[in-house]
Amino acid sequence: MEALFTNPWTIILLLTGLLSALSGWILKKYPPKSINWFYGYRTRRAMKGQDQWDFAQKLAGREMLRSGLLLTVLGIAGAWLPLSDEAAVAVALVPVIIFAFLPVVRVETELKKRFEGSGRN
Repeated sequence: MEALFTNPWTIILLLTGLLSALSGWILKKYPPKSINWFYGYRTRRAMKGQDQWDFAQKLAGREMLRSGLLLTVLGIAGAWLPLSDEAAVAVALVPVIIFAFLPVVRVETELKKRFEGSGRN
């Protein structure tokens, strides 16, 4: 069990996964009510109007929570990978980067489909 918490793969993925899941949960539970530059999922497309904003906050929270939980599972599952510490750090960055951008891609795709596909801007 000691190897689990000293493996760089596990440390990186668990920490980023738990932080992402927590951020997603907070965003889902306490979404910002109005468009602002301080808190929430803030992209040009999400800030075009209140309908887009509300939709983006809910979806972004869910997607961040999902990505965070998947990173956490990967962190635990990969704890026994036979990699050197240097290799484990390098390889762990791949899912971190992918799961950081995946929620953005999903939310932006859904915003575009829902709000720009129907002729509304």
